[in-house]
Amino acid sequence: MIFFKRNNKFSFLWVILSFITFVFVELFLGGFVGQVLIGKYISISLKLTIQALLHLSSFFIGGVIIGILSPGIRIWEPAIAAFLSVGIMFSISMFTPYSYISFSQEKMLIGGCIAFFLSRMGARLGERVVGNRP
Repeated sequence: MIFFKRNNKFSFLWVILSFITFVFVELFLGGFVGQVLIGKYISISLKLTIQALLHLSSFFIGGVIIGILSPGIRIWEPAIAAFLSVGIMFSISMFTPYSYISFSQEKMLIGGCIAFFLSRMGARLGERVVGNRP
């Protein structure tokens, strides 16, 4: 399924589409799958662990989706979009009064790198599924 002309140049459009894909995948995983996995009577630690795993898996799954849908080879676009989405999420924490979710560059860098590599691995897998060789 190809939406745009086939080329391998870097595309800011696919960065934006990747970002939107990550948001929708996370909303689906958190809103639907998370509600199924998390029952009423579980510990807070388990709930946070499941939420973190769903959040991390959304970057990988979103990368796979972009790898399958995009024309040409799109490895860097979803990875950059994942890093940016983590940056935006952490920038929201600058406005919260809670000290345990305070903004720090180290948290943003570590989280961004994890999201970057997960989405890049997902995009590589998606490209291989459709027959592209990144």
